Amino acid sequence: MYDFFQRHRFLEGVCGWAVLIAIVGALAALAGSRGLSPVWRVPLLLNVFALGGFAYVNFTGEPAGNRMNTADWLNRIQWINGLGLLLHVTIGFFTRDGMRQLLPSLWSAPVMDVVITVSIYALLFAGATTLAWVLKHHRKN
Repeated sequence: MYDFFQRHRFLEGVCGWAVLIAIVGALAALAGSRGLSPVWRVPLLLNVFALGGFAYVNFTGEPAGNRMNTADWLNRIQWINGLGLLLHVTIGFFTRDGMRQLLPSLWSAPVMDVVITVSIYALLFAGATTLAWVLKHHRKN
């Protein structure tokens, strides 16, 4: 795809916008779900948006020799969930100008929401860490 998009920049732009709209549509579908508490949605939305964007750029914007390998993907998941949990627990999430709080700090939520949200972050982080450890030791053998 990289070589094709290097020759056809207009199509790259159109596909970029289409993928962005698809990611935002997926986020809107998740955000509109009545079964998920707004507090629980944050880790899911962060991961869908960030990993969807990384996947698209990695596939179309990088030559085959420069693409991220599995360890790089796992590292991204660790960073997204580690920083997301830190922000979510301490200050919450604000708008770009910092004037309006989108989501308050996690500790102001009901206890069950706190437990489930921290569990989601922890499972995603621990799963990525465990897979990275397994891959590292598998390569040694």
